[in-house]
Amino acid sequence: MTEDTHTDESRIARRSVLAGLGVSTAALAGCTSESDSPNNSTDGNGISADGSDVFNSVKIVEESLEIEVTDDASVEFINLVDPDGELHDQQRLETGETKTSFEIFGESDETPAGEYELIALDGDQQLGTTTITLKADCTITDVLWAAENPDMDWDKNSPVWDEYAAVVIKNKGTIPSLLTELEWAGAPVARLQSKESQSYYHETRLPPGETTVYSKRSVYATDGAVHSLDCSELETEPMTVTAVVQVGSDPSYTQQIKYGGDQSCEITIGDGSSTESTPSEGEN
Repeated sequence: MTEDTHTDESRIARRSVLAGLGVSTAALAGCTSESDSPNNSTDGNGISADGSDVFNSVKIVEESLEIEVTDDASVEFINLVDPDGELHDQQRLETGETKTSFEIFGESDETPAGEYELIALDGDQQLGTTTITLKADCTITDVLWAAENPDMDWDKNSPVWDEYAAVVIKNKGTIPSLLTELEWAGAPVARLQSKESQSYYHETRLPPGETTVYSKRSVYATDGAVHSLDCSELETEPMTVTAVVQVGSDPSYTQQIKYGGDQSCEITIGDGSSTESTPSEGEN
């Protein structure tokens, strides 16, 4: 309760300060009209600013939204308006400057997903606007077994590294999300423990593009300290991994695992496919 109250007060205070930094009544009226290791990623950070004569480019760079206006635009202020129509932040450009940035992915202040408006001002005069969509859209595209992919960056200090799994997550959105948990329903390690699923917690940033997340512990284990999995009771069974993400919907991926063998359990990885995302409790 105390933490939430403090956050709300901080946001209100920030908006009050912004209002005192040269945001006139006319300007305000205009306002209302994104860890584990290793972690491999490829960013795709461009955001369209088509249809604007003032904004030259808008893109995501690390934790910031970087803005560039045209050379001939006499822009003094740029307002960033959130999906609720409220002033999220404001930057001032000195004479001759054409570039500025908004830090929008800080740890202390979450950025709601949705449509944002950028408003360029010269004093009280509105020069131009553009609308950008900030969202995370994550999909699991593949699940890889360490035993079949030994050349990847596994933690080979572990004696059971070949039982680990890697999840390839593609963020087709424009802002980062954060992976907080991988839940492995029907995984061999869960069956070994007579459980429906096994969950491992993560803290991995998922920028736009593709990220490979490595499991911290066994997923494909069929032998334990006390007993082994009886594969004679199993045939081809599904394993579904769900990625719990902070922004956007939770993507899932189902992989078919064929069980066989007598004295020792043998598994074979079959086909896999992405399944529909489900809303996350932390979705913005």
